[in-house]
Amino acid sequence: MITRLAPLLILPVLLSGCMVRSLQPIYTDKDLVVMPALEGTWKGDEEGKDTFSFARQDDKYLFSLTENEDTLAAVAHFAKIGKRTYMDLTFDESAMPSLDETKLDHQTKSYIQSVISLSTPIHIFYQVEVVNSVFRTRQMNNDWVKTRRDKGHLWIDHIAQGDSALLTADTARVQRFLKRWENSDEAWGEWEEKALIPATVAAKP
Repeated sequence: MITRLAPLLILPVLLSGCMVRSLQPIYTDKDLVVMPALEGTWKGDEEGKDTFSFARQDDKYLFSLTENEDTLAAVAHFAKIGKRTYMDLTFDESAMPSLDETKLDHQTKSYIQSVISLSTPIHIFYQVEVVNSVFRTRQMNNDWVKTRRDKGHLWIDHIAQGDSALLTADTARVQRFLKRWENSDEAWGEWEEKALIPATVAAKP
């Protein structure tokens, strides 16, 4: 399913308790990989007015999403864990001033502020792959997580948050959890897809 980028990555982040996250990074330095196929600036919509980009900075990427002239930024790390590639996102504090707060409802604004104000950033993670110039991502399935959580069968340290969970285990334990369920279509939601179409960015005067 081809989608706009905002529903693909950003909107789920803005709703408290709507997705599985981790208190600790899901990666170690030895797990990090580069994703040259994602490097650049890409169209976020058919007209090319909205864009998203991945700019490599040493072992990480600066992810930026520009929509309606507002820019949201995050730091992305890509890691090979088990047989899958994952993206670990944390919000960049510089993202907040660029948002037009008059366009945000109270819940969204409060949640963004709470996420980027944490001394220990929350890690938002996805399984990812690039296939034939299509960026594919999927999140853990909240229904699956909630069902196992409520039965005491999630089998990893966590804090219940809404219909989902914040994983509080250390990185090694989180990785064992991801490896255990890496190929489970029940544990993970449907793949979302975004075609990688280069965007034409106007030069600054």
